[in-house]
Amino acid sequence: PLNVTVNCTEASRRCSIWWQPPRTSHMENKSCFKYEIVIENKADAEKNTKTASKTTEITEKDSYLYESFSSEKRYSVKIRATDAGLCRVSSNWGEWSTPVEFGTQQFTSTSSYMLFLIPSLAAGLTFLLCMTVRAYFKKTSATVPQPRDPFREPSPMDFQPEYMDVLKKQGTEEITNIEEVMECK
Repeated sequence: PLNVTVNCTEASRRCSIWWQPPRTSHMENKSCFKYEIVIENKADAEKNTKTASKTTEITEKDSYLYESFSSEKRYSVKIRATDAGLCRVSSNWGEWSTPVEFGTQQFTSTSSYMLFLIPSLAAGLTFLLCMTVRAYFKKTSATVPQPRDPFREPSPMDFQPEYMDVLKKQGTEEITNIEEVMECK
């Protein structure tokens, strides 16, 4: 069976379960099949119980009304089909449908841990990779020294020592004024 759907109402304590008949290449008649429905009350990890109850029904309709629903429990339903004796379909039971879970009780399972664990590990590994790459680049890249600003910082070396020595040796300085005189003829 295809597209197994469950709709439960807490007030009436009922669940409507319906599905589409299996696809065949030569049959269009819905009455060609009979269905085996298995509804399991899922295990309760906190109370250390395994499957508490299992309901098995056989019907020729493409729907079923489950009347023992409790909103505090979690259930699983699966369905398979066989020939109802009216059509040219195999009399062997077919494959089980994918189990559909319903009910409101939430319990932890390996898959719910994986939904948290895998993204967390991916984020952690990405962070570790970024930090490793940053440390590598910091270690391998040479720091570029800043050039000195000769106008703002005092220079550790004197650029004109010879000129200063000459000025110190001369002691006195003579100033001569030269005037240019022009003669008129």
